[in-house]
Amino acid sequence: MDSRSVNWLKVTCRHPPAAAEALSAALFDEGARAIWEEQPDRLGRMVSTAALAPARQAALGLALPPLMARLAEIFECSPADFEFSLDLEEDHDWAEKWKEGLRPIPVSARLALAPSWWPADDLPPGETVLRLDPGLAFGSGHHATTYLCLQLLDELAPGAGRILDVGAGSGVLSLAAAVLSPRAEVVGVDNDPETIAVAVANALANGLEGRVSFSGRALAELRPPFGLIAANITLLPLTELAPAISALAAEDGRLILSGLLEAQAGEAAAFYGRFGWRPVRRLLRDEWAALLLSRAGA
Repeated sequence: MDSRSVNWLKVTCRHPPAAAEALSAALFDEGARAIWEEQPDRLGRMVSTAALAPARQAALGLALPPLMARLAEIFECSPADFEFSLDLEEDHDWAEKWKEGLRPIPVSARLALAPSWWPADDLPPGETVLRLDPGLAFGSGHHATTYLCLQLLDELAPGAGRILDVGAGSGVLSLAAAVLSPRAEVVGVDNDPETIAVAVANALANGLEGRVSFSGRALAELRPPFGLIAANITLLPLTELAPAISALAAEDGRLILSGLLEAQAGEAAAFYGRFGWRPVRRLLRDEWAALLLSRAGA
């Protein structure tokens, strides 16, 4: 079906720059098919535009006011700094518009990410390039938390025997782990069937379908141990999954936690301390944090 002739719901949000990543994550959770940035408004606020199915109009009208009030609280700014509008649009090529902000991402000398449509002659030189599109799953490498996880994987994945990606989304972390550690067994799990389909498609597109296993299995169904586990979700599910994640880790295992605001990193580290983990390092980027933890005795 040609997206240019299909009605879509245009969600326009005006907000402080610091809240951009958190707002984008929330909009993807609400079903956004694409998000892109417009020029800042006259007050200097960022303008983020999202495309959603028209049927989401009533639900978004109810969900956005409390969401923006919560973001104002988290980022210590005025609720008046946030505004949104909902408009039904047609004959607009949103499927192309959202691509404008997605550029190649150099991770290291070994790895880079690039959208599938990016010209081959304009890719970062000398690296293995994963061609990756987020689709309906959040995870193209542009989000700060994903980028921080990739930085840690670049250091830790080589030589790892078994690697687990909890909340795999688009599969970006699993696929990066497979590239960085060709002999590793890499497992990605997610509870959303749509994101599993995206991850499998991304693996096929990169010729990694035999190197990564994606599924919707519960953590309790997986076979331990894993020497390296990455969980890029959010604070609440990270705490809820702490016992199951810890049970899957090797005695000398390493754990990457992300999806955390900088202000939440200490709370997450302290919570995982109850399960025998100690903090090794904290990486920060754009108000977001990633933690590297190890077993207390390791």
